[in-house]
Amino acid sequence: MSNKKILAAILLLAVITVIVPAACVPSQPLAKFKITSLDIKPTEINAGETASISAQVANTGSAEGVYSAILFVDGGQIGEKDITVAPGSTQTVTFSISKDTAGTYAVGIGDNEIGIGEKSATLTVNAKLIAKQIELKYDNGQAKDCLSLVKPATGYLVSFVSPPNPFTVSNVRVFGLVYGSPGYRIGPSDLQIWDKDGKVLYTAPFPGDQFPLRTRLGDNIDSTGNWVDIEIPNVKVEGNFYIHIYTGIATGQGFRMGAEDIGENTHSDVTIRGDNGADSLATSWPYSIASWYGAKSSVNWMVRVMGNAMVPQD
Repeated sequence: MSNKKILAAILLLAVITVIVPAACVPSQPLAKFKITSLDIKPTEINAGETASISAQVANTGSAEGVYSAILFVDGGQIGEKDITVAPGSTQTVTFSISKDTAGTYAVGIGDNEIGIGEKSATLTVNAKLIAKQIELKYDNGQAKDCLSLVKPATGYLVSFVSPPNPFTVSNVRVFGLVYGSPGYRIGPSDLQIWDKDGKVLYTAPFPGDQFPLRTRLGDNIDSTGNWVDIEIPNVKVEGNFYIHIYTGIATGQGFRMGAEDIGENTHSDVTIRGDNGADSLATSWPYSIASWYGAKSSVNWMVRVMGNAMVPQD
């Protein structure tokens, strides 16, 4: 056999010796990960509050492995956690996130350092809410007159709308006077807060003795009305609500509510209390058309509401 043939045979034998053992070595089991879901709870928060970001990580491989979960917000990495996942099982990885600035944020979780993650969702952050005192009013503060009720009316009613919800009523302000003989005091009367359906949320005695008394005789014959503040024990209302003042059977003497005629009336009305003690809206305006207050559209009762609401911080 020639030297060339012998050399070729030796080389072929060496190659076979290397390849055959390598081919006989079994492949190593590997872990293979996949994020199957991502949840944000809640999906809308106020600035300074915290949301929870959770992802389900499945291992579809044949070996246990460690998954390095990276939390992305608007493409930037803000957190990382390692979790061990057995083959064929699923584990949950959870992050917490808080933002001080209002806006919409893209939130994702993945295992690479580029992009927003394998799974992503949107987190909405609203401006931080702070408590603010608010006064609700429809009058201009200038009473044209103070009006008593005319039969069959027995109560004054003013509707309001909560600015944001909920609104907590802390004070009711009423402008008026009491008309009668010297020493006169009004009889049993109520101040109530109704919800939008007329359900009574709060009732307390109406403080008629705090208003100035105008008499037919004496030094205070020309006495005008005053504002009186009535404290309310933090009654929460939402949407439409009413302030109702029941003053009893209408007579010549008694409480008179301040009224002004600036702007069209869309909030003031009168009520009638039935024999069963229930109050209902009067079906007709009780005043004579011969007077300026004979037109319902001209009369605004001077009732105001003070309270606290949670509003976005400037």
